[in-house]
Amino acid sequence: MSRRALVLAVLTGAALLMTAPVSGAAQSAGISSADAVAAHTAAAGLQDTLVRFFAAAPDAKGPVTVEVAPDAYPVYELSPDFVMGKPGAAPGDFAYFAVPVRASDGRTATLWSVRGADGAWQVGNIASGDVEGGYARTLPTGAQLLHEPQVDAWYAVRDGRLTSLSERTTVDVADYQRTVSQRYADKLPGSPYAREGEAGGYDATSQVMPRGDGGPAPSGHDTGWVPLLILVGVLAVSGAGYVLHLRRISA
Repeated sequence: MSRRALVLAVLTGAALLMTAPVSGAAQSAGISSADAVAAHTAAAGLQDTLVRFFAAAPDAKGPVTVEVAPDAYPVYELSPDFVMGKPGAAPGDFAYFAVPVRASDGRTATLWSVRGADGAWQVGNIASGDVEGGYARTLPTGAQLLHEPQVDAWYAVRDGRLTSLSERTTVDVADYQRTVSQRYADKLPGSPYAREGEAGGYDATSQVMPRGDGGPAPSGHDTGWVPLLILVGVLAVSGAGYVLHLRRISA
């Protein structure tokens, strides 16, 4: 894709996102439409990396082009405060914006755009499949997309109730809190279980858990930041090469 076409795609996506504000549930968690635009912009700048991602997959069949969707879906992960029963705690904490991607051969992936320590949005992981987008597109108006990574369960949260997006069963927030408290109250950060390195899905530094093709989340502490380090390295090398190219032209 040419630089002109990439810039046009980013601007088009930004315009679409600005005309479709994030839900009230996201706004109440401090996530705005401007955040969605910035998160999407960070994802849209990784075209070359995405091409290599698809090319390196075991099911790759040849060169592909990549299209980044104009969507950035807010995803929430189960909140430790909610598990502990802290008064006023919501079931989920904001974790990342999911930005769907489609290759020209039909394969899909999802970019996880996260806010860095400096406040800037950056891609923290590339996961195969369109799990988040598939569920987000079925959400009722005003609902929040909640992921319980320990059992890879997805819910729509709205009006004090949670609806399982796979089983279509509904439970109220109080009953769900009692369920997750029984499952995880002794496995939170700082617990003996966590100190032994077995905190199934919880990590003291991040709740963002890797998702491959939608299978169960792993029970270790891999929070998806290794792909970010790889991407940073790739972008740094690409940037250095581009600078050398400009110097050669000016010479």
